[in-house]
Amino acid sequence: MSEKVGVKELSPIDVYMLLPKTNCKKCGLENCMAFATKLVNREIALELCTPLLEKQFDKSYQRLWEMLKPPVKEVTIGTGDSAVKVGGKLVMYRHELAYFNPTAFAIDVTDEMSDEELIPRVKKTEGFSYIYIGRELKLNMIAVRSTSNDPERFKSTVKKVVENTKLPLILCSFQPEVIEAGLMAAPKARPLIYAANKDNWKDMAELALMYNCPLAVFAPNDLKLLRSLVKTLKDYGVEDLVLDPGTFPNEGLADTIGNVTMIRRAACKRGDELLGFPVIGTPITAWMEKA
Repeated sequence: MSEKVGVKELSPIDVYMLLPKTNCKKCGLENCMAFATKLVNREIALELCTPLLEKQFDKSYQRLWEMLKPPVKEVTIGTGDSAVKVGGKLVMYRHELAYFNPTAFAIDVTDEMSDEELIPRVKKTEGFSYIYIGRELKLNMIAVRSTSNDPERFKSTVKKVVENTKLPLILCSFQPEVIEAGLMAAPKARPLIYAANKDNWKDMAELALMYNCPLAVFAPNDLKLLRSLVKTLKDYGVEDLVLDPGTFPNEGLADTIGNVTMIRRAACKRGDELLGFPVIGTPITAWMEKA
């Protein structure tokens, strides 16, 4: 974690020089300098400059996108209308700017549940809604967890879940053969694979690339290892990653909060692209503890 990457402060002039400079007002503002100012302040979308989308401005658009892209990459889980977008964050603290992608929530099921328990839980998750301060809140995903470590049993469970919901999935196992069986039951669903670690990363990377899925990276309470795994996976060709530094109960809560904060700070304040990915919090460490 000793490597530091400087973050260049953008000025409206930097952005203005790459705009078409037509002052056409198609973006709803009076001129291109006003548009540049709002872009720097993260108050407007680049795509609202419709002349910039013309082929003659391709190079300018790409340079602007690189300059303005969020320090925390946006990752899509699932497909179609029910797909969930995580990340895409521009700021360190919530009060600086409203988050574009609200926190997503998943409810878990296991491959050792009976059909009488599994299917109602899936249906209840899909149908859940709650009104809070005028907004309808819903559960966003279903995590299918292999507790049997049996590939065929996991495959069967994933198939049942897919048949009973359109919600995006998280497939949970550290065994690549189990994950592959689950992916075979949902080959085009683009679930989040959970998770790659120091022992299985290559096999998990192959599956992520083969099925075009995002991949979670698990390195409990070890940010140096987490960053190293991200670099290895990116070099291998996996671009859509989600970071799990571990979620620790009880006295480990301070480490949990500290690790997540350091990841966000590294991305937003230091421009560290290896930690510039969305974070997932799971009870995986609690799952792993023996009762």
